[in-house]
Amino acid sequence: MNEFFQYGAVVLWVVLAVLTFIIGKKHGAAGYLLSVFFVFMAVWYGLSAFGKLPMFDGAMSYVFRGILLVFLLLIVFAWYRMRTRQAQSAKQHKDGCNCDECRNSHKDELHVD
Repeated sequence: MNEFFQYGAVVLWVVLAVLTFIIGKKHGAAGYLLSVFFVFMAVWYGLSAFGKLPMFDGAMSYVFRGILLVFLLLIVFAWYRMRTRQAQSAKQHKDGCNCDECRNSHKDELHVD
């Protein structure tokens, strides 16, 4: 039964990698980096499940944790950069802005049913 769960974990990581790659366009670099993370997890668990390698024992467990920490920091950094860029672009558009996006939003606010 333990092998069944290992194989299921590999399938789960592969499915998550495909899904995050598909929606990665919306989230930019953070989405694609998350997809790469899931690919890494699928490969790591696959080596353990199918290759019968001791990927979670001894020094390899510390390597695994280190790689997880690096991915975590990179994903948080990419997400933070994306959010600050969105906030800066929102500040540039004020009430007097005449770009197409702002004109459309002002029309929606002025429209009364």
